Amino acid sequence: MAIRREHRETFPSSRIPETLLMFIRVRGGPGAEVDPAFVYTPLADFYELSEDARRLSPSEYYTDESGPGIAWNSEVNSAAKGLKKEGYLTVAGKSSWRLTPNGVERADFWLKRMIDKSAALKALDVDPRLTPADRETVHS
Repeated sequence: MAIRREHRETFPSSRIPETLLMFIRVRGGPGAEVDPAFVYTPLADFYELSEDARRLSPSEYYTDESGPGIAWNSEVNSAAKGLKKEGYLTVAGKSSWRLTPNGVERADFWLKRMIDKSAALKALDVDPRLTPADRETVHS
């Protein structure tokens, strides 16, 4: 589906699959399984989507779609379909998305990579000129 020009930056479409994998792994319990109905809002919160973006209909977001629903949900569903096609996710009707063993492995890879990358970036020595003098340095 083609996205309208004015909405090409609305959603982080290319990052949704990896985020969805990690979300299911972290929040899906021992079975790495979630009810899709409860995935859309936390992921929208994670990406800090505006209320307007969360309410976009498919006909407002896509150039060739006129069905009912919410465009954000369509983007997340599209990510889930891609993950299923790649063998990372199984879908049981509309009530369950479950990671396959390969999905668990891939999610663990991303979770480990993101944690390690964050720690490595925080540990770097940087030139003091990297941060402009008129800004406070944020320490976490």
